[in-house]
Amino acid sequence: MAKNKLDLRILKTRKAIKEAFLTLIQTKGYERITVQDLADEAMINRNTFYLHYMDKPDLMEKLCQESMEKLSGCFNLGIIDKEIHAIDKEMFISSLNELFKALEANIVFFRTMLIQNSQPNFSTYLKEALKDFILSGSGDHFHNQKMKVGLEYMISGLVGVICMWISDPEHLVAEEVIEHLSEIYFNNVLDLLKNI
Repeated sequence: MAKNKLDLRILKTRKAIKEAFLTLIQTKGYERITVQDLADEAMINRNTFYLHYMDKPDLMEKLCQESMEKLSGCFNLGIIDKEIHAIDKEMFISSLNELFKALEANIVFFRTMLIQNSQPNFSTYLKEALKDFILSGSGDHFHNQKMKVGLEYMISGLVGVICMWISDPEHLVAEEVIEHLSEIYFNNVLDLLKNI
């Protein structure tokens, strides 16, 4: 019983630190935040912060890793066990649905990281994580130059669309974005542009 209580306190403290961090990034910017600012905003003392994180970059890194882990489950829907060439439209749409649900569940974090330039390299971080998730079950196919170029093109476009959606989720409905993405990936882009 005592362990559960302790775990709950740890979770509450980490949640308070995360919320304080995101609030401060939006108001002060990442560079100007101090550990004391974080402690004050989270209503904890500095020593409590240091029990959980070494410093501000450690907090950023852990929050990024945590959010990427949440996204990794989006691509474990049968893609891992298949060749990358065997991914069909239904699997693709299913993975995108899960991806957008995970993004939406953590939208304050992703909006802060991607849109408010709090972490300029976060879009690259996200691109690399998505590539790793997609390629985790594809074997040695990524050594193929054509595959590298195609995947880079697809992932860069996907991250661009994610940024666009995150900046205006009320007007860009996730289901419509997913439908457009599946049309683009499973049809010739030039043909789609000609029919606009």
